[in-house]
Amino acid sequence: MTEAVETQTGTAREPCRVVVLSGPKEGSGKSTIALNLALAWAGSQNRKVIIVQMDPLCRTDLAFLLAVGKPPTLASLVPLLGETGTGAGRLLRGRIPISTYGVGLLPLGEKRSDIVSLSAGHVVSVLGALAESYDIFIDVDPYFPMQVFSFDLADLIFWVCLPQRAHFEATYSLFMEYKALHFPLEKFEVIVNEANLPGAIQAKEVNRFFESMNKHVLAYMPWEDLIPEYSNTQRILVVENLQSEWVKCLRLLLGRTYELKPTVKRWDADADYESIGTGADFLWKQTGAAPASSGGEPAAKPIGGGAPVGALPAFWDELKGKMHKNVVSAMETERIRISEDPNQNEENRTKVSAIIENLLQRESSLALSRVQREQFTTELVDEILGLGPLQSLLRDSTVNEIMVNAFDKIYIEQRGKLVLLNMRFRDNEQVVQVIKRIVAPVGRRIDESVPLVDARLKDGSRVNAIIAPLAVSGPTLTIRRFSAKPFTDKQLISFGACTEQMIEFIKNCVIVRKNMIISGGTGTGKTTFLNMCSGFIPEDERIITVEDTAELNLMQEHWIRLESRPPNIEGKGEVTIRDLIKNCLRMRPDRIVVGECRGAEALDMLQAMNTGHEGSLATIHANTPKDALSRLSAMCLMAGTDLPITVLVDMISSAVHMVLQLTRFSDGKRRVTYVTEIHGKDGVSFKIQDIFLFNLQTVTPEGKTVGEFGPCGNVPTFYPEFKHKGIEMPLTLFQTAEQKAKGIVPKAPEFHGGTAH
Repeated sequence: MTEAVETQTGTAREPCRVVVLSGPKEGSGKSTIALNLALAWAGSQNRKVIIVQMDPLCRTDLAFLLAVGKPPTLASLVPLLGETGTGAGRLLRGRIPISTYGVGLLPLGEKRSDIVSLSAGHVVSVLGALAESYDIFIDVDPYFPMQVFSFDLADLIFWVCLPQRAHFEATYSLFMEYKALHFPLEKFEVIVNEANLPGAIQAKEVNRFFESMNKHVLAYMPWEDLIPEYSNTQRILVVENLQSEWVKCLRLLLGRTYELKPTVKRWDADADYESIGTGADFLWKQTGAAPASSGGEPAAKPIGGGAPVGALPAFWDELKGKMHKNVVSAMETERIRISEDPNQNEENRTKVSAIIENLLQRESSLALSRVQREQFTTELVDEILGLGPLQSLLRDSTVNEIMVNAFDKIYIEQRGKLVLLNMRFRDNEQVVQVIKRIVAPVGRRIDESVPLVDARLKDGSRVNAIIAPLAVSGPTLTIRRFSAKPFTDKQLISFGACTEQMIEFIKNCVIVRKNMIISGGTGTGKTTFLNMCSGFIPEDERIITVEDTAELNLMQEHWIRLESRPPNIEGKGEVTIRDLIKNCLRMRPDRIVVGECRGAEALDMLQAMNTGHEGSLATIHANTPKDALSRLSAMCLMAGTDLPITVLVDMISSAVHMVLQLTRFSDGKRRVTYVTEIHGKDGVSFKIQDIFLFNLQTVTPEGKTVGEFGPCGNVPTFYPEFKHKGIEMPLTLFQTAEQKAKGIVPKAPEFHGGTAH
């Protein structure tokens, strides 16, 4: 869409035109055409033109014909701009000598080493400054990264080739690449130069070739004897001989340049360079310089890889709906089937992307940029073969949780913070279809009769979905992501979740077979920490994990996974966590790891811990260690046995040795806030002592929580068991800073026949 650009004086003028001339091979005559076209345009439209020679060899052969002496280079203009930004064009006026024809010349550099100092941001900053006063004609050699970079900036591309087989074969290959890069081929106009030379491929055959790519030839330029002569005598054909057949054909290019509607462009160096990223990354990686931004850092991509919803054209969803039907029809014709095989799925994505791109190429005057075309293709492929807008989020390893509150409200948790995304589903129906696609492979269903479901994705991510009539505001979906490779203790220490001393103590507790409960609220990292603790279990022990939805990912080989099963449509076939715990006692386990205790299964777990299955681990939802023990008591009562509270307290105090409390703070940081020992009971109360604590000290103005971990000066009552097992653990590990300053070392309890006192 053409829009007026306001100048410094407040008057409006048409945006600058960016015309690119390139081709499949060198020697096609594109530089001659660029020069003559620029002169014709400047003369007929009374507009000044800068020819930018986007050439890695830094050639300046047009300077002789324009009689501009030794022109400045783009590299030499970069320091003049600095941080000026918009309006910098006035600094460059007069810096580039303009010929009497109204045309100036700007090569990249004087020598090839100059290019190494340039970034994509530098080039765009200079061109943007020039665009305030000049139209820009880019003469780019058939050097792939340079071409793609220039094409991203172009309003119009003249593709100049010779009527030779090699040129056409190269053109076909390159056009297929440009299609794969989502360039609209309607931006290209084909020029066949030297069309009347002996041996040239005839126009009829040339037309047939380009029609096979839905293109037509704009102009057949004849051979002109005067061009070689003029190139040596500082004369230009469009000035010297307006009636030549070659110049008459040039008028077709001039008319097409006049017809094009230039777009308003973002020329600032800090813009999102995704639109020129492909070319720029190749170019500046090849030459060893920093890609994409003027500061040497690649530009950040939007979360999930999508553009903001507000930046999309109004016809986006309508076009997607239309294309969806056509793509599905083409898939049926080509017998493309959705598969569980990752390799087949990748092949399907390639095939479907090609189908979409071909359909887009048939849409005339489609007002989509290359980035938008790429996003459109990706979104439609994800919608047809994957999980729609969620697919790009699942590809992003930094996203921990995905929450769909409504079709147009998608939140994520990233680095501990909740973020509302500029992404959306088409409507509620699409959300429901995505949910069904998730739950179907794991044998679950969701509809009005079963409006709530738990499931998991292939990568182990946990999924909860709820639809109408229970979800009043629309279908809701929550996906909890898990790392494909579990976090190690060293990683958790580096994240600031705990200290090396705490990990050493917890590791030794696992080795001496202490029963531990990992407590925390929702999203505090209980499963992640449980996974890490499970890694300390010796390789020669038999481990059985029991989970509602399989999430744990142990590294040991002798590991058996059990997962509960919901009832079927008829309400039969349910297998609960409690059933699985009872069953695993018959499977000769050395360790039982329960993913999460939520109800009556807590009683069976405690009985297992008390009957020779020490060293078991489980998680529970609670906010403090005391709350965890109280909740454990309440869950045991849910088993339906009328046990006195004194018996329950006795069972818990003898079964559970440690509670590890996890907390998620306001800045998203997850930390182990308590490492607490349970060492008996006092009536109906538990005897507990904190071994390690995290003390929150302050919250910075930026919202960052600051505190410190430290021991509490208490030595666990089972400390002698470490030495009995051959584990050396210094008592100074439990020494507080105050005790350390006074030289006080905590005393270890005595060990008598397996019992610590």
